[in-house]
Amino acid sequence: MEPEAAARPWPTGLRELDRLLGGGFPRGRLSEITGPVCGGRTSLGHALLARATAAGEVAALVEVADAFDPGSAHAAGTRLERVLWVRAPERRAALRSVEHLLLANGFGLVLLDLAGEAPARTARPRPRDARRGHLERTPAVWPRLRKAARAAGTALVVLGDRRCVGACADLAVETGTLRPRFTGTPPLLEGLEGEVHIVRNRLGPQLSRVPVRWPKPSGLRSPSARCARPAGACMRRCS
Repeated sequence: MEPEAAARPWPTGLRELDRLLGGGFPRGRLSEITGPVCGGRTSLGHALLARATAAGEVAALVEVADAFDPGSAHAAGTRLERVLWVRAPERRAALRSVEHLLLANGFGLVLLDLAGEAPARTARPRPRDARRGHLERTPAVWPRLRKAARAAGTALVVLGDRRCVGACADLAVETGTLRPRFTGTPPLLEGLEGEVHIVRNRLGPQLSRVPVRWPKPSGLRSPSARCARPAGACMRRCS
């Protein structure tokens, strides 16, 4: 791949958001997407998977909640044969898997989905674990993964219910609650609309709120539908 192409960010397909981000989510950087259930968080991740695999690159998804729906990802445009799916039993194993993938130096995009995981334990890591280099539930892991992503030129994107990367995030965005959008007479459901908040951006503007519009999810018949997983704004089971 040409150096210029390798440096291009991965777009989300949301025009205004991509414009503010300089084209999309940057490669060689650590980014974070957080937000409520059915707020568009997972759809942003799937949009990145679709763009990366459509460009002929290999992507990876590492998750701990076993909630990935291949059918929804395929409907969103993802070429599943180019996705390595890792289902980790808990966060430590997920973080270790991400580190190995980055060191392999062959992925254009790595998604780490921590949404829906069990609450973190408050106990401090044992000293001997730290000496062995174990990846614990502490902020110390993020500088290491950020450095590995930069060396590999891989876009590392973390999905979660709440922010956990902290100051190590080169880019952090938060999604809001989605609302139904109606048009015509009688009013018909056209899609969903919401807002994305750029909380942190080392490479451009931040503290910007961007309105976003998602098309009508397949199978969504009324605003009372809880969650339409196929190709929708939320591809995770609603609780």
